[in-house]
Amino acid sequence: MLRVLLVSLFLASSVQAFGKPYPLPCSDVWDAVKYTLENKDNYRIVAMDSSQMRASFIVVGSLYPGVHAVFLKTRGNGCDMEVKMGFTGNDDEGALRNRVNHALAKRKATKPVAPTPSTAASE
Repeated sequence: MLRVLLVSLFLASSVQAFGKPYPLPCSDVWDAVKYTLENKDNYRIVAMDSSQMRASFIVVGSLYPGVHAVFLKTRGNGCDMEVKMGFTGNDDEGALRNRVNHALAKRKATKPVAPTPSTAASE
């Protein structure tokens, strides 16, 4: 019974690790990752390399603290965010991904829309 539980936990945690790529350039996703990790209430940054688009961090308040990593890779027309996390006692990987998605949505909402040329002005 314990083996079945352990295998199901392993499979459940590995499914999130292979999320679909973002249909954005990695530079945009990296900005959202940096914004997310700079929240001192949730994370402590151990190291960050913007040229390689990777960071090491600690989850604040986790039951089992440890150093975790996130890095971005270009995949076709998008960007893949890979997260390496040990067991923390919670779904901290899912929380990180949700916070990055929220930062991307917030960034997209505040991005100014280019004005469309008016046909009346050209007449």
